[in-house]
Amino acid sequence: MNISVSSSLLEDIFRLLDYLDMRHGYDESHFHKSGYSQRLENDNALWELRIKIRQLQGKIVETYLLTVDDVAESEMRDLLEWVAAGKSVYDNPCLIYDSSGRPMDFINACRMDLEMTENPSDFFSERLDTVEDIGRDDELPF
Repeated sequence: MNISVSSSLLEDIFRLLDYLDMRHGYDESHFHKSGYSQRLENDNALWELRIKIRQLQGKIVETYLLTVDDVAESEMRDLLEWVAAGKSVYDNPCLIYDSSGRPMDFINACRMDLEMTENPSDFFSERLDTVEDIGRDDELPF
């Protein structure tokens, strides 16, 4: 599926990357100045970064939703809660990975989790309701 991304979103992303590059190469020491605090400077930099990321989150969610078909209201609500908690739309709470070993995106992973719950025999070769008693010693006191 081809998705076109607005130039303003790309500009915001590039501005954020430029900001991170500036912070990475920043090694100028101001410890000789009155009132200087390295911790305060780092806290301010992190605060600015969080603001920039929050400004991008809405656009990222909008772009992500273009890649997912037929999003239900409950899925949208869950997605917005997930993002509000600071999580990525390209990660999932179910720890479900795709065939290449990368985490699945939020909505598709939740759909997969629901399908696995409803039809476990389609995904698992063994019955899940039986537990094997391998190496268990019933004489142990615990």
